[in-house]
Amino acid sequence: MNPADKNPKRTRFICLCNSVPQDVIEAAIARGCNTLSKVFDATTAGVGPCGGSCQPVLRRMLDSYLANGEFPENPNPQSSRKSRRR
Repeated sequence: MNPADKNPKRTRFICLCNSVPQDVIEAAIARGCNTLSKVFDATTAGVGPCGGSCQPVLRRMLDSYLANGEFPENPNPQSSRKSRRR
């Protein structure tokens, strides 16, 4: 069995520019990164060459954890949508 099959969060990249997976971000937040700046510093997520297009997803993850101690199942619901062609 592929290790990625056991933990889909391990391979779900939140920050594509810096290749930062969801589990790394969640671990940083759980360790005490309670602001976006601290998440940026601990993980390099949100500060890539794109200018931080993943920051809304990081904010959703952080706000959820701070509010109820849990992370959203899919912090980036747009990533699961299929693109539509015109």
